[in-house]
Amino acid sequence: MSKLIGGNLEFVREDDFVEYYIFPRLPDNLRDPAKIHQQMVQVHKEINAIVKEKTLERSYLWHKDEFKLQIRTGSPEERLLNEETNPEDEENLGDLPPYFHGVTHYGDNIADEWFVVYLLTEITRARGDCIARVCDSDGEFLLIEAAEALPDWASPESCERRVYIVNGGLQLLQNSAATSQDAVITMANALQRIRLNPTLYRCSREIQSCIDARLKEFQIAQPHFSIHRQVVELPLSAAQLLKQQPRLVSSAVRAFCDRDSMDTKALRTMRYFPPEAPRLRTNLGFTRCLYAMLMHQQYTPERRLGWKLTDSVANPELYKEQLLGVKLSSGLEILASQAKRIDGQKLEELPAWRAYHRSLQSKGYFKDNLEGSAEYQQLLTKAMDYFRGNQERFRTAPQVGAEILELLLHPAEAASEELRDEENNLQPSDSDEWLNISAEDLDSMLQDRYGPHKLYKPNGDMNAEEFTKQLSDFLDQQSNFEGIEHKGHEELDSDDDEPEPKKTESSTSSGAKVKKNASMRKACQRNSLIQQEEPDSTHVRNFLDFVIPEDNWDSTSEMSDYADEDDLESNLHRSLSGPGAGNVFPLDRQIKSYMEQMDRELAQTTVGKTFNGKKKAPQAEEDDFDDIEDFEPININVNTLRNMMDSYKSQVGGSGPVSNLFSAMGVGMAAACEDKDPKNLSESAV
Repeated sequence: MSKLIGGNLEFVREDDFVEYYIFPRLPDNLRDPAKIHQQMVQVHKEINAIVKEKTLERSYLWHKDEFKLQIRTGSPEERLLNEETNPEDEENLGDLPPYFHGVTHYGDNIADEWFVVYLLTEITRARGDCIARVCDSDGEFLLIEAAEALPDWASPESCERRVYIVNGGLQLLQNSAATSQDAVITMANALQRIRLNPTLYRCSREIQSCIDARLKEFQIAQPHFSIHRQVVELPLSAAQLLKQQPRLVSSAVRAFCDRDSMDTKALRTMRYFPPEAPRLRTNLGFTRCLYAMLMHQQYTPERRLGWKLTDSVANPELYKEQLLGVKLSSGLEILASQAKRIDGQKLEELPAWRAYHRSLQSKGYFKDNLEGSAEYQQLLTKAMDYFRGNQERFRTAPQVGAEILELLLHPAEAASEELRDEENNLQPSDSDEWLNISAEDLDSMLQDRYGPHKLYKPNGDMNAEEFTKQLSDFLDQQSNFEGIEHKGHEELDSDDDEPEPKKTESSTSSGAKVKKNASMRKACQRNSLIQQEEPDSTHVRNFLDFVIPEDNWDSTSEMSDYADEDDLESNLHRSLSGPGAGNVFPLDRQIKSYMEQMDRELAQTTVGKTFNGKKKAPQAEEDDFDDIEDFEPININVNTLRNMMDSYKSQVGGSGPVSNLFSAMGVGMAAACEDKDPKNLSESAV
């Protein structure tokens, strides 16, 4: 998403926001703007009631901004005030009917984004006349969650503004076969198509299952599992604040963790929450994200201010309660001081207002009225009110600080009585062992969330032939800047004029069966560097055309095979040295010398002993061909897998060539092999 509508109003902070729309269905005969606004206000109250119910049932604690909707009727004046006059915005939105719009910043807690999705599904399920859309800085993030189940035509470009939530389910709009899937669609057009046929664009069961699995944690109507209950020792005034407004916990934690030098000065005085004030122990609820942020903030309170903490070694649990209370009190102090700093600042002095005012002037909001005239002042007052109302959508630190000061001036007596009763009946703190994650737990979590589809284990059911076949298929695929193309070999080999034969057989002068290396030829045919018939590419093609005698172990006479091979080698020698060289076997002369030199070098090493051979069938005692019986052909499948396993174990859990290759293939191998003896590997059980 290139731009959020109303950027000067909505104070988008980097990429930590989720944007959502709700389109209710209003009566077709409703034309009067006043009646339309009245109807929208009524629907707005009903939606807020649903949101409040679901939030309270789960005791959900928002990290930064809450779920909040603004009414958009689409009037020309409102579109100007909301900065919806750019051509790009008009193209994306179209002529929209009245709708609700909201933006929520979730900060470090991504769970807020998915709780917004859950609320939208519940709203559309409870109100079948509503259609919802949700997106973030990544675009249609719901499809990112279900990426592995998407149809072939789906891409970030082709799915823009095509994902909607209807009756609690996901719908993905697809163009007809006669229309390009990349054709741009406006939100108004998409809504019209869904209204005409509410069930036509339902997503597949696989896509919906991915979304349901992600929202499963919110389905149960009980306190969310991420809420951590903790006993905290706080000054009385701070405890009363947090008991009245539990959502202030989020603001206090974020203010303390993001403190700067100006905030540190405020902590040296602690004007609003003095350390010498009476303190009491109370139960507080944190999200796991907030609790982890607060626990891992290193902070030593100054004793000269009056912070007296117990010994951390003698009583670690009480020390933790007191230190958490100091951190929370410090966060509340920072917020109150920030509200004090801007208390005397006028609206005209705010940089955001000045930018918004310049934007309105450039768009012709004030028409041709002279500055200072009655009509100009009337429009200016309306713009100021709209700006203030829009500011209240987001819980900025100064806004929260003003709320704290107001609560300190008018404390609730009911909160004080509740605190005194609670102190005598405190619930024990939840265990925070979830903060300590071992390497095995992390591996398990990553495996469950992002792990491969198949896991190759030693002594498992996967045979080496199937493993090497999958590896070969992967290496035979084509890639581009977007990654590997999984569209089958037919498309990858579309430049082949003829279908690939199953086995190319030809007879030489000796009658030996030969076969060509077809897979390597296809790889070079796809390589643009050697597609043209140039002198350099000729050598590569000649090498790929090199004929290899086919094994014939089932033959009744092994001696005949040896004779055929001798004849083939002699023919090869004559073809390379005779006058007609290059006519029978168009092979470079240097190839044979390279092969002979390689054989001499390998003969002086023990490389040959590291290969596994195929098991021979038992031979009769009367056979005299000892040299044939002693020969074991190399089993390429087993040796490939064995070398992969040895390389993987040598990485010792780190990154390496084999783990990177398996990650790209979507498969993995057990890090710890139960069978330490590689000799036990076989082709049937690996």
